[in-house]
Amino acid sequence: MLSTDEDLRAVPLGQTFTAEIPLGPNGGTVIRCYASTSPKSKLHGDAECKALRTTSTTADLELSLSAAVGRLCTRCRWPLPTDSPVLLLGAAIISVDSLKIWIDREPDPDGDIQAERDAVLALATGEYPPSATSQRSEGDGEDEAFDDEEWNRYARARDIRQNHFTHWRRLHSYLARSIEAVSEFPFLRPWAEPLQVRLAAVLDEERRAFAALLQPDSLREAAAVRLIQTPEFTPGPEFAGLGNEAARTFRRAWHEWNLQAAWSWHRLEEHDFAVDSVLRDAFGRRRKGRPEAEAAFERLAADWIAKAHSRAAQPDETPWQLIGVKAPALTRGHYTEPDRDPLTHWESAVLATYQVAFDHTAGTAALLVPQLIAGQLATAASSTMPVARLGTPANALPAEMLLSHWQPDETTPQP
Repeated sequence: MLSTDEDLRAVPLGQTFTAEIPLGPNGGTVIRCYASTSPKSKLHGDAECKALRTTSTTADLELSLSAAVGRLCTRCRWPLPTDSPVLLLGAAIISVDSLKIWIDREPDPDGDIQAERDAVLALATGEYPPSATSQRSEGDGEDEAFDDEEWNRYARARDIRQNHFTHWRRLHSYLARSIEAVSEFPFLRPWAEPLQVRLAAVLDEERRAFAALLQPDSLREAAAVRLIQTPEFTPGPEFAGLGNEAARTFRRAWHEWNLQAAWSWHRLEEHDFAVDSVLRDAFGRRRKGRPEAEAAFERLAADWIAKAHSRAAQPDETPWQLIGVKAPALTRGHYTEPDRDPLTHWESAVLATYQVAFDHTAGTAALLVPQLIAGQLATAASSTMPVARLGTPANALPAEMLLSHWQPDETTPQP
């Protein structure tokens, strides 16, 4: 049966297939080309291509893809059946070839080094200037009282961290997609691997820059949050303004604070907004009893934070563990939707902070983490990220070797 226009897809073969890319068995796929009578003339996918030199005769040829590569017009599109093996191979090649964009980028100017160092110093003290934090804890919410220069300094630091984080996860996704492409077409490996090695080096630089802006103590304290016993609500006059909604508001506040605090790279003290948001929703425009309830919930949150700090300060029963993880790529959005990251900020921060080895051919990483963090990764981390213990404390093999022997699957073994 003849193909219709709906069964065909126009593909710019000349922009995708070049002489250095191995084609494997797909090289035998026959494509239809048009060319002038010159022996070394360009091959075109459209007989009306403006780059095709008009002569008295134009050759209508059927050639194998391997015979045509090197002569393909970069302006033309070839109409190929939607089930053509060339389409899948072309998509895989594009996934690998796009790595060049990030490999060949110019380094940041030297002037940014000072900004990076200042961001490290600033974020070591918290997300906001110490003066802003103290005023907020004292109930002074007047932004005008803040030092604008210092406030802007911390804002720049947070932007720098966010940019490193976003770029690191994006680069990781590009590498992961190229790894998937090579797994589907193994004959691409000799061409793809040098590009993947170079991209992995750029990726590690971005990871280190991001990790320098994180606080390991905050990650450990976040992991301790999941170990806090769920608190029980105790009625009191301070909750009178909430009426019959007091217990429900308490449970919602705990849930929101617990969720935000356990999966963030921020300090626990930075999550008071989660409790405040629940209270605002509960009170609406009502004012009666609100100050008393706010003060009570502030004390509750402080107690939750103190318990998490206490648990995080306890020594682990076992030494640090070497675990393997395979982080998922960003999930591509539909049309104009942005890509979605299946990892939480805490998971990403742990991957960046504790990485000791990386296998660029498999997209897996070895992490040396405290037991407290290993437990959270194993029991509550993203279901799309395989996690497994690599070896035992008595095993002296290098992390790189242990990682190379790990074959992650869809399950998540307990560390």
